[in-house]
Amino acid sequence: MAQASKIAVLLVIVILAGACKEDKKTDRGIPSATITASAVADQITVEVKIPEGHHAYLNEGPHGNLIPVAFDWKSAVESGKLASEPVMKKSPAGETESLTGALVLKGTGDFIFDSPTSPVGINLRVRTQICNETSGTCYRPEWQQVTVQ
Repeated sequence: MAQASKIAVLLVIVILAGACKEDKKTDRGIPSATITASAVADQITVEVKIPEGHHAYLNEGPHGNLIPVAFDWKSAVESGKLASEPVMKKSPAGETESLTGALVLKGTGDFIFDSPTSPVGINLRVRTQICNETSGTCYRPEWQQVTVQ
């Protein structure tokens, strides 16, 4: 009977391990946002996907001490591929976090920008800081370079 119990426990572990999905992680093993950017006509959509069980801040919070998602278009402007930084037209609605009063993004959110020129092929940097919902741990902010498709 003890052998059957051990096999049953191992079977449950194998099933649960297979059901767990692996989120994108940095080379340090820290959860990381998945970011893509696409363009249609004069509009850029930057999609930010936060790993399950985590969130990213959409604003600095009521005390101005939190690190929100941010966009850096400097290289595209300096290279002349963009005349000026695109203007954000829409951001995810998010939800208010009860602990901090800040607006947070969970899951996937689209940031939409108006662009004065065709943006396909330009590079931008996107900053995110991922925070764990269970432990409350916030990891160091990370900048990722993305090419607009």
